[in-house]
Amino acid sequence: MRKELDLPQIDEGKLDEVEALITAIADKEPGAAEAELQTLAALTGKTYTEVEFTEYWSWTDLDTLARLTLAPEPPCVPDLTQEETEELVRRIQHCSVTGQEWAMRYDLQLLRRSLSLPNVMDFIASGEDVEQIAESLLQAAR
Repeated sequence: MRKELDLPQIDEGKLDEVEALITAIADKEPGAAEAELQTLAALTGKTYTEVEFTEYWSWTDLDTLARLTLAPEPPCVPDLTQEETEELVRRIQHCSVTGQEWAMRYDLQLLRRSLSLPNVMDFIASGEDVEQIAESLLQAAR
């Protein structure tokens, strides 16, 4: 598989600081977290708004959100092969079973961007075998 499809390494040394910043942003009144947002941007190289962290606990946990915040944006790889798509589907399925939510979300976003499909998880959760899921994803993207 191409290097750009590898799951990125997360700087574990920054994880506690990012978690503390996310918690501080979520706990502040709207418009009061500019300093934390700037610090977060300096740590991650990405720009965020307060709303991205408001009530995050309703859709994910702090560890997952911190890891996604530290991870680079997934690339758009418009020429995914059948084999690469199969491998990404396998990784997503494995992550959903093992509880590696941040990695699953990263790979889902990579497939969404690369295939321009908003409902990638519908294909993956279809119950079909990996080869069929990959073929269906690639066909739907055409």
